Amino acid sequence: LADADEASDEETPRETTKVAFAYAGSERTWVGMGEALYRSEPVARAVLDKCDDLIRQERGTSLLDAMFGRPGVEHDLNDPAWANPATYALEWALTTLWASVGLRPSVVLGHGHGALAAAQAAGVFNLDEGLRIAAAMGELKGTRSELESQAASESLQTTIDSVKLAVPSLPLVSSTTGRLLESIDALDFDYRLREDKVSTLLSGHAETLAQLGVNVVVVIGPDSTIGRRIADAWLEPSEAPVILSSLESPPIDGGSPGSDEGFVRAVAQAYEAGLDISFTGLFAGEVRRRISIPSYPFQRRRHWL
Repeated sequence: LADADEASDEETPRETTKVAFAYAGSERTWVGMGEALYRSEPVARAVLDKCDDLIRQERGTSLLDAMFGRPGVEHDLNDPAWANPATYALEWALTTLWASVGLRPSVVLGHGHGALAAAQAAGVFNLDEGLRIAAAMGELKGTRSELESQAASESLQTTIDSVKLAVPSLPLVSSTTGRLLESIDALDFDYRLREDKVSTLLSGHAETLAQLGVNVVVVIGPDSTIGRRIADAWLEPSEAPVILSSLESPPIDGGSPGSDEGFVRAVAQAYEAGLDISFTGLFAGEVRRRISIPSYPFQRRRHWL
């Protein structure tokens, strides 16, 4: 510690002032995603339960059963009809978790179907509406015949038409152009046709974020690669933002994540980056009690913890 205090050649940490939330698509999902958060974080559990109730009302089947791979469930995340709303629900649970520790974005963007969650974060529509759109898009993406596709397409259009869009309450980056959305009319729901093209436009996303002065990017969702791609596309690598992943995903070759503490670790990293974190929110909904422990090394009293 003394040596560290005497070090004079260390770089002064950059001031972190603007945070972007980058919402991942549903390309990479896995059985059990969000289950650790569901067990340990009451804030996330409340959001996931609400999404589960909404899907039950629509389909008569549990969304969480598909997410967590519960026994006896016939539907799973290999089907876009379930992967899309599952990703959306997980991303909003993570967004709510970050809000509970005092962190809210200055600008939002999304990759593929993650653009829906980004639009909700910007206040374009609410959770119920966004989840219904995500589910309808998933059903369309998972169709196997022209007849099914036509019916799913009509259902999606009906769902979209039923939603009244609001003006974004904060800067929203278009998933298809990488530029700030200038009007509600420019909000394109046809993400399913452009998902393969979005990755080639990340230089535009990075340029927009740099112009806005973003210095921290928080990745929201099951796939953290969007954060790395944005950092790699930064015009000046030395000025690339700090990238934080909200969730620890499993290895690409399969298996479970190495730890279920991904969000807690991300909060610690956000604090290290200089962001103002409300640590009391990290324990929201949990019961804690104070325990007295010996504070004097020579007290000569026995204690059991």
